[in-house]
Amino acid sequence: MERRMHVDAMTLAAVADEWRMLLMGARIDTIIQPTEYALALQCYAPRPQGEEQGGGRNYWVYFSAHPQLARAHITARKPPRIASEPPAFVMLLRKYLEGARIEAVKQPRGERVIEIIAGYRSSPESEERTRFRLIIEIMGRISNIVFCDEGGMILGSLKRVSAEVNRYRVITPNVPYVAPPPQQRTLAGQALPRLDPLTVTAAQLAICAAEQPEEASTEPQKKRKKGPAKATLWQLLTRHLEGCSPLLAREMVYRATENAELPVEEASEATWEELAWVIRDLSSLYESHQWQPQLVVREKAGEGLEAREEVLAFAAYQLEQYAAREDVTFRSSPSINVVLDDYFAHAEWRDAMDGVRSPVRKILQTQRDRCVRKAELLRQEMASSEEAARYRLQGELLLAHQHEVVQGQVNVELENYFEEDESGNVPRVSMTLDPRFDAVGNANRLFNKYHKLRRALGLLPDQIEQNNAELATIEQLLLDLSLAETPAEVALVKAEVQAAGYIRGKAALDKKALKAAKKGKPAKGGKGAKGKAAAPGGGVPLSFQSREGFTLLVGKNSRQNEEVTFHQANGNDVWLHARGVPGAHVIVKAAGREIPRSTIDQAASLAAYYSQARGITNAPVDYTLQRHVRHMKGGGPGMVVYERERTLYVDPESAQGLLERAK
Repeated sequence: MERRMHVDAMTLAAVADEWRMLLMGARIDTIIQPTEYALALQCYAPRPQGEEQGGGRNYWVYFSAHPQLARAHITARKPPRIASEPPAFVMLLRKYLEGARIEAVKQPRGERVIEIIAGYRSSPESEERTRFRLIIEIMGRISNIVFCDEGGMILGSLKRVSAEVNRYRVITPNVPYVAPPPQQRTLAGQALPRLDPLTVTAAQLAICAAEQPEEASTEPQKKRKKGPAKATLWQLLTRHLEGCSPLLAREMVYRATENAELPVEEASEATWEELAWVIRDLSSLYESHQWQPQLVVREKAGEGLEAREEVLAFAAYQLEQYAAREDVTFRSSPSINVVLDDYFAHAEWRDAMDGVRSPVRKILQTQRDRCVRKAELLRQEMASSEEAARYRLQGELLLAHQHEVVQGQVNVELENYFEEDESGNVPRVSMTLDPRFDAVGNANRLFNKYHKLRRALGLLPDQIEQNNAELATIEQLLLDLSLAETPAEVALVKAEVQAAGYIRGKAALDKKALKAAKKGKPAKGGKGAKGKAAAPGGGVPLSFQSREGFTLLVGKNSRQNEEVTFHQANGNDVWLHARGVPGAHVIVKAAGREIPRSTIDQAASLAAYYSQARGITNAPVDYTLQRHVRHMKGGGPGMVVYERERTLYVDPESAQGLLERAK
């Protein structure tokens, strides 16, 4: 598994340079909180001086203090929001910053901190300005967004840090802001400032390497089960060089030695000279501002007709350390903000949506486990039909041999004339008796057990059918939940789960999200379907156009499946569904025309994509006329059975073309 990239100090320096060009004088119009850890500012930047054509432009500036995805950059689209109500910190920022103009962007060299200074006139008649500081600290799990007045007094923060957590830096309102402590290194047992990469020398690096064995020996033994690992040059740089991330350190070592993993012990005097020169040369970007943003992308073959991509790394400079790899491509960009936006696209949103889905998923998984256990018990009860036959046989044998059985006997062994073989051998059957009764009494007791089991077995088929229908409904709801891409869509699924009786008591719905979803706003990735409105609580199904001009309707949840199949489709329309797994119902509207195979293939790709078969490269999809589809007995909304179907095989990822055209 590739390591996830983090934003380092050099990347932030490039971001700050772009912000100074694009956002200086920009007015902050809107502030939202997309996820628990993020903020987004909509800024209107006026037309730059000297340009005669064109007007101003709106930018969305995204800040995140996520433990693994912390960053700051301009994003191309308005970020979606998880919560409908803004929290107190957002309301505080709106109170002071909306309408203010960005006056400065600061980024301390070597630090993963970027600061926006914004202000406005104290009064219309005065030239004095009231200013505020918005400080974004990108430091992994302790990342934070802090809002201060011009004097450095904290007014609010995304995360509050009390004195019990950090006595050096308390981050709470009405406390002076304290910057992160300076970066230090340990050399000869002493804490010293880290080396300045702009002035570092070969001698300084050699001295650091001389102390390396002692530092390496302090590592816990559990981390060195296979023997002590050789310390590498890039590890040395991350410990002793100011603002040096692992990626930057590897790049420096590779440019100097053409081996990013070169051990310290193999470094010669010439190596130190070359490495020191490379460090100074690469760090001069802080002063020259000649950034060369770049993405390193690897193709993932064999996972669909349309190859997927995996972004391995990004940087504000050319990444020469990947040059020798044949499985990667390099994508240069004039903007580091575009690079960051591409790399982190939707990652934090997916993480936040997992948190929204989690409570409903837990309920459904509990119910699914219950149905699975019940199915096993019903299967075992069906197996008891043999036991019922045994009770009947024993009762009949007792009546046939009643003259041989005396009241008070505990055990008896009788000949079974019903199973006599061709050679005349008669098997014998042993049975346990109740000594309180005679043969007829014991036979009646066995017949009572037999009839009781037969009555129970007569009810089992209906119970099995009902349990299977419930299990299929739960599997479909779990898929509906996984396909839900917004809090409003999750609210629709939660409403369906509650209607099914799986949520009781005061497990309240997100009523505002549910109300917004019922208005029929199109979901991401498709257009709202025209025609009839969906059943209450279902939302509006997706609608696409095939390359041949046929309308394709897709239900993303149970209610939408019910809507497209039984309310928006006609008998001659084609109905499609992924075979053997929960998934979306897809309808191809014939409109009196003959539907070509290419349109059916496109619709099948949508059926596979919006199903549990999405991760399969060759998914089976059934299709038939809508008139051959009917409701499943005892099933919930959208649960159907069908006949006269045909099956074709498609790659779910081939639906990406339709999804892109629908955006």
